Amino acid sequence: MNTSRTELQANILIVDDTPDNLDLLSSILRKRGHQVYCVDSGVAGLEIARSGWAELILLDIQMPEMDGYQVCQQLKLDPSTAQIPIIFISALDDLENKKKAFKTGGVDYISKPFAINEVVIRVANQITIQASKNHIIELNEQLEQKIQQRTAELEHRNQQLKDEINRRQQAQDRLLELSLKDPVTGFGNRNYLLGQVKKALNQAAQQNDYFFALILFQCDRFKSLKRTLGHLDSNRLLTTIAQRIDGCLPESASLSRLEGEEFGIFLERIRDIDEAIALAQKIQQQMSLPLLVRQRQVSVNLNVGIALGNRDYTEPDRLFNDADLAMQQAGELQGDRYQVFQPAMYIQLQEETESVNREIALKQAIKRQEFVNYYLPIVSLSTRCPVEMEALVRWHHPQEGVILPQDFIDSAEKLGLMNAIGNLVLRQGCFHLKHWQDNFPKERDLGICINFSLKQLLHPSLIAKIDTILRKTKIAGQHIKLDLTETAILEQPQATLKVMQQLKKRHVKLCLDNFGIGHSSLTCLHRFPFDEIKIARSLLAHVGQARPDLQQEAAATLLLSQIVTIAHQLKMSVTATGIENNYQLNLLKKLGCDRGQGYLISKLLNCDAANNFLLQAKDNLSSTAKRSV
Repeated sequence: MNTSRTELQANILIVDDTPDNLDLLSSILRKRGHQVYCVDSGVAGLEIARSGWAELILLDIQMPEMDGYQVCQQLKLDPSTAQIPIIFISALDDLENKKKAFKTGGVDYISKPFAINEVVIRVANQITIQASKNHIIELNEQLEQKIQQRTAELEHRNQQLKDEINRRQQAQDRLLELSLKDPVTGFGNRNYLLGQVKKALNQAAQQNDYFFALILFQCDRFKSLKRTLGHLDSNRLLTTIAQRIDGCLPESASLSRLEGEEFGIFLERIRDIDEAIALAQKIQQQMSLPLLVRQRQVSVNLNVGIALGNRDYTEPDRLFNDADLAMQQAGELQGDRYQVFQPAMYIQLQEETESVNREIALKQAIKRQEFVNYYLPIVSLSTRCPVEMEALVRWHHPQEGVILPQDFIDSAEKLGLMNAIGNLVLRQGCFHLKHWQDNFPKERDLGICINFSLKQLLHPSLIAKIDTILRKTKIAGQHIKLDLTETAILEQPQATLKVMQQLKKRHVKLCLDNFGIGHSSLTCLHRFPFDEIKIARSLLAHVGQARPDLQQEAAATLLLSQIVTIAHQLKMSVTATGIENNYQLNLLKKLGCDRGQGYLISKLLNCDAANNFLLQAKDNLSSTAKRSV
């Protein structure tokens, strides 16, 4: 029989009390490379098996003292030998013995006399099975090791993940802490205060009687102090301010630094606004004491705004805005500079906002030259020919359309913009006049009339601007006339007289406007070098009415007559304003009034309409000349 070189070898224990059987079996097995140990008793077999040498046992059943069944039972009861496969060898070939052998723990049964092939095959099968079992056990052990190793790795990774989560949570907690803390003072910041206000608003929405206060503080003059102290000492000052304020706070209040020199206090659960006012006053009293910054005493005043938080508020921003508005208005006060928010404050804010917007719009309008001259013709009452065009400015707003002077002049004067607007009117009027003189030969002597305020008249650049305009337009000074009110010139009579004399050197004409309604008109005529007076339209309003008051009309007529007489005696011409009917026109001509303007003569005209008016006046004059021939 060929010996397979691939057979598995094993340590085989043979237990049999028959020497021939031992010799035969050992010879067969050794030839196949197995290690064989033979014993002739069960006791000896147990001893060898327990030594751990045997990997397979061939066990005879019929032996003296201890049969094979007993040996097998003891081997199976011993944990150190329980896994050794046992093949029973016996001359007993009946079924009952075989059953008993398998029941006792045997894995196979070889009947005597032995068939060599059977012995070889059964032994090889058991060795193979045992090797497979051992391999499976080894694989299971390796798998278990891998599982344990992987479990350990997973536990390690899990611990690493837990550690990373903890580190990130700590970092997140730190970032959250930093996001809620002011780095300079160590107190809360705007986010912290905002969070407190949000919680309070949620509670106020659920409780009608829940009130709290938001108090905002702003250090007055801090920017100038910062320039003096420098950056580091300014931060020390902020910290000192925060510590002093915090020392005034009850347990129900917390301090936050919002930004720059602004602080905020959240005051929780108050009965009424008086508690917040009392706290603000206490803080201001403490802050009135000097602060020490690096051995240097510094004084700081606070502007305080207080807003009462309740269920009427739904958004934190609105509460902050209200407290901020109160704080800004507190800065305009003297003494105890705190303010409790009142809704009426928004009216003032709206007015201030409108003023700022108007200022911006006016400045843009000047830059964009949105101010446009309209003209009211002034004619000779004897010839009805135009002698002057009075320039009246209008603001052509890109959105609001044409804006009348009464809607922007006051704002312009308050903002100091009237001189710039007046310069536009003067320059534009002179260039238009130059156009009319060049294009209408009959109007070579046409003049321009400009209304001037005192600020315009006394502006240091006025004379230089007049010289520049005269040079650029090449018009004569006598064709420019400035209308001045007596109220304006009497404010600074000496300075006004000086400027008027300079204008007279340039032959610029001067007119006393609204004559007859002031208290010192005759004094003005005597002291200042006027060329003309312009009668106030209020005097003419009492003349020629549909239902006249005869007494008033007689008085007005007498006064008009006296004005014309006085003016002529002083070598001044007279212009009447507001002529609205023929009765007034005829009366003025009869009284000797030189010039007139009003809606009977012409309405207010834009530049194109003024061109047409002058053209028609020229045609009318030509027709009148032909008829007279």
